[in-house]
Amino acid sequence: MKSYIVLLAFLATVILVNASKRHHHNKFSSSEHSGKCPRRKFCGKGKECRLNSQGQPQCFCIEKCPDSGHGTSICGSDGRFYPSHCHLNRYNCISGESVSIDSHGTTCGSSGKLSNHPLCSPEEFEILKDNLLLYNHEHLRSLDKEPNGKDYLLSLMFSHFDQNNNGGLDYAELQNVMAEDEMEKLAPPGCSLTHLFQFEDADGNDIIDLNEFYVAFNKLYSLNVPAVSLISLDKAVEVTHITAQVNDNVELKCDVTGIPPMRFIWKRYEVDLSTQDDHQIRVFSDGTLYLSNIQLLHSGNYTCHGERNSHVVQTHVLTVQAPPDVHVSPHIIMKKPGTNVTMFCRVTGGEPAPTVQWLKNDDPIIPDDSNNKYIIAKNNVALTILDVYFSDTGAYMCEAKNSAGRRIDITSLVVVAGSTQGEDQDSLHEDSKDEVNGFFVFHEKGISIYDPNDCRLMHQIQATDIIPGTQDYVCLNEQVPECIWGTSIKVSTSYVYVTQPTLDRILIISISQMVVVDVVTTDRYPVELSYLTHLDQVWVQCWRSVENRGEKTLQVIRDAKEKKKHHTVHPEPINSHFDVVENLFLPANTKSSSQFHYGYVTHKNNRGFYKLDLIALRYVKSIDLTLWNCVPETVQFSGLYGMIIIECREPVTGRQTGEIVFDALTDSVIHYKGDRFGKPYLSPDSRKLVTVSHDTTGTTLLVQRLTANGLQFSFDVKTSLNISLVAFYPSRTSHTYDLFASSVDKLDVLFVDLETGKVEMVTGFIHSSIPKSKLSTSLFPWNKPEERPISSQSLFSNYLVTRSQESVYIINGNTHTVNCQIGGLVAPSLILWI
Repeated sequence: MKSYIVLLAFLATVILVNASKRHHHNKFSSSEHSGKCPRRKFCGKGKECRLNSQGQPQCFCIEKCPDSGHGTSICGSDGRFYPSHCHLNRYNCISGESVSIDSHGTTCGSSGKLSNHPLCSPEEFEILKDNLLLYNHEHLRSLDKEPNGKDYLLSLMFSHFDQNNNGGLDYAELQNVMAEDEMEKLAPPGCSLTHLFQFEDADGNDIIDLNEFYVAFNKLYSLNVPAVSLISLDKAVEVTHITAQVNDNVELKCDVTGIPPMRFIWKRYEVDLSTQDDHQIRVFSDGTLYLSNIQLLHSGNYTCHGERNSHVVQTHVLTVQAPPDVHVSPHIIMKKPGTNVTMFCRVTGGEPAPTVQWLKNDDPIIPDDSNNKYIIAKNNVALTILDVYFSDTGAYMCEAKNSAGRRIDITSLVVVAGSTQGEDQDSLHEDSKDEVNGFFVFHEKGISIYDPNDCRLMHQIQATDIIPGTQDYVCLNEQVPECIWGTSIKVSTSYVYVTQPTLDRILIISISQMVVVDVVTTDRYPVELSYLTHLDQVWVQCWRSVENRGEKTLQVIRDAKEKKKHHTVHPEPINSHFDVVENLFLPANTKSSSQFHYGYVTHKNNRGFYKLDLIALRYVKSIDLTLWNCVPETVQFSGLYGMIIIECREPVTGRQTGEIVFDALTDSVIHYKGDRFGKPYLSPDSRKLVTVSHDTTGTTLLVQRLTANGLQFSFDVKTSLNISLVAFYPSRTSHTYDLFASSVDKLDVLFVDLETGKVEMVTGFIHSSIPKSKLSTSLFPWNKPEERPISSQSLFSNYLVTRSQESVYIINGNTHTVNCQIGGLVAPSLILWI
């Protein structure tokens, strides 16, 4: 009896709604009238002629197909059975698709049921129903101010859909509503209102009655999908901007609302952040995204939406700022009156880009054209004081500031009368008394250390020297009559590490003592070295044979800068044995690399790589790049925006397959350029990317800027030089970097201003071309004869160094001239600044 009363009340509500419907906007009225068409009016398959609301003949989708009667179904190319040809043609008309007849029945299977690839899945149809509730709540309720409630909303919707007021919904009515109300945007791909017949037509009569309609919007599916909810988001907070500083903790709230409360999904580049194994990223049960100790790589867009509705999305744009670092040189200057003095300033880091100015005792220095006392170089990279007097004594500060903070560094100028110690020198560094300014050259007879100012030999370690505390020579033994070097690196200000592949060891040289202080034994043929300052680790790649066969073992030296006996450890074994890898990719040894806690490892001819925890020394996940046919060849880590740039090649053939921009936070591909070939080089400030590619006519250098939106083209340089390697050099007109590039077959060096695109050739070398290598490729495969190394020193150094097969050349980076040449060396292979 109780159910009967409820049903009567329900029907009364529907009658009231139908009665009130004629007072609504005319778009809710029936769009067609019954009536016969002239016989000459012809409609295509799946259509029939009926009179429209103006009484004119018009083709509509067939309202209802006759019962086939014979029980034979038609197999469609979409994997579905249709009762008759009429039903298939009617479906094509309603859905707008082109399903054909599969005469062989192969797509439908033998079960006589729908195939496993429905056009609209139950989950997707649930999303459509959610969106319909939200849409109609906003549109229908604005036209009717009667009491609210979900049942009342559903009654309004049914009344609106039932255009012929017959108490049931047919295909034509639902199709017309979708078109008239432009509801396509509410539906996931492949879904429409007409799928009510697939999922909700309980009695299979091709009519959705009132009861079926109510059940459809209130039922629970077997997949534990909760009851449909109303989801909304205020347009004012659809995109939210958040600014934070490095090392801050950030809490992001999702402003999407729904009844009942729902679980929220947080994403970055379409990756669900709750699936990320990262202690800095946490998604709490209340839908809050918490980012701890954020770094520059956390900048970017974060989106949130309800678990069952991915169409109502809020975007949080996180901008991470960092204060700049300022360095001046020299720190102390003593001058006599009447002389000129120049001091230099270098600003590194800083996001956004900082402004720079010079101050004297906290007061800004403004050049005065009337007396020309001060000359400030472009972008404040240098300050020159002319004709100094006693009153010029003071603290000269280089100040850099942005919205994240202000930083200064100070040069103290003391003007003194008479003769002073060092008065003939331009400056005295207070912090350089114990600092060695020079470079190591590793050659066949040992190690030589030179002064770049005049190419003076400062120290020499002979191959026949005995390593202190041992009975071993620096190089020589019975099997190897000369020094064979692999790779050398500088570890902090304390040591130089260099590999000796044929001796299966690493020499550790004290920079202050200029002597070998430790020997570390390794696996067979240690060649490549990398140093991570923030972890104080040296990573060793051992080739296991003379040739690079892509079968290397990895070893790590911890506490590399500490004064102690060092040894190696392996990363965590896989399946009880140490992993054999093709390549190891680590961030460059710069300040910004401290935010990277992972490296990447590739295996021979494997499309993709493994993510390696650099602290725990174990693999955490594999990353598949098969879709881009990519075996990583070169990887550059950008401290800005968390971008990783990957040069790709094809397995086996080695053919280049393009360039990938990868997100370090989510391990997802952001951009892919299938026609971008060449080896990428990233400037130390992560602001510029230079891609070097070769063809039969020469070399192309493509220069791009790194922005929050990806890589932005700046310019390209085409040269007939066969470029070998490049080095970044601190610009003398800005706080960024310029580029010098060596050639394979000529001694000339190419200079490129990466801000303006200006190109210049450094000439003046004694030999115009490089003589053929005397090195045996089979004996020295790790020192490629075709590669000609070139490197710069520090922020305030004036020099670069490069080599030929028997000489080393010092280049003045400011004047773009050859400063001096060191000859008589036997096969110099490695050069390292200290």
